[in-house]
Parts: sequence; C-alpha cells; structure tokens
Amino acid sequence: MNGLENWLALLPETVREYVMDLILHNPRFLFVDDAPVGKGRPRFTRTGRCYTPKATRQAENRVRWAGHQHQGALITGPMGVLVLAVFPIPKSWSKKKRQEAEAGRVRPAVKPDFDNVAKLYCDALNGLMWEDDKQIVDGRCIKVYGQQPGVLVVGWTI
Repeated sequence: MNGLENWLALLPETVREYVMDLILHNPRFLFVDDAPVGKGRPRFTRTGRCYTPKATRQAENRVRWAGHQHQGALITGPMGVLVLAVFPIPKSWSKKKRQEAEAGRVRPAVKPDFDNVAKLYCDALNGLMWEDDKQIVDGRCIKVYGQQPGVLVVGWTI
C-alpha cells in the first residue's frame, strides 16, 4: 500500500480526501500504475467481422494483469464504482498552469471521454473484482491532472 499512499499524497487535496474516505470504508480497490486509457470503438473488416482495436486490447490486458494482484472475493449483487483517472500534466504548460493543475483547479477536459475511461476499466475487471459490470448501478469517473499518472478503481456493495 506504500506506493498507493505516495500516489494519493500527490493528488489535489479535495480529491484525496474523497478517495481516502472511500478506501477506508471499502477495502475493494485496485490501483493501476499507468496513464489512463479510454476504450476504443469496435472496428469492422471489409467482410463485416467486428474486432477490438489493438491499443484497447493491450490496455485491457494491462488492467487485467493489475487485477490479478487484487486479493479478495468478487463483489456480488448491486454495486457502486469509482474510477479515478489521473492524467499527466503536459510538459509544455507554464509553471503557473502546472501549479493550477496540481492543485486541482485545471481539469483534463480532453480525450479520452470519461465514459470511455470508465468502460475500459469496468469491462477489464469483470471476473476479477466483480462478477460482471452489469452489476454497477452507481458509478462515477473523476478525471484530474497529477504529478504521477495512474488509475484507482474502488468498488462497493449497495
């Protein structure tokens, strides 16, 4: 948990407090030490066969690998989920704008869309943290900038 604690310490204060409260009350969480990725659209061959783009497959595999480190029983029944996606701050930004982003006053209103981010992580964790993502009846995806990119997924029963 030491790596996660260090990562959480770098988050904007308001987000950190919210997430820490969730983690304290919900022991089922997973940290993916990688920049957030959104789920890509399905693609089609000329013959009409549908397939998942390579970048999406690779990202889902990285999340599944991290999910295998998760210990504990699967969440069953109705559940809630939080996906906290921390994006890297662009290096081209001025020092002032970087400080604003680190404080949480500038948020990443950029691609990937929040729903595509949540979809990739929720789909990838089927059978690892919960039985199926159809169980999710309450969900939230938060996008912020941070010094160290990563994704935290917290699940709880309702």
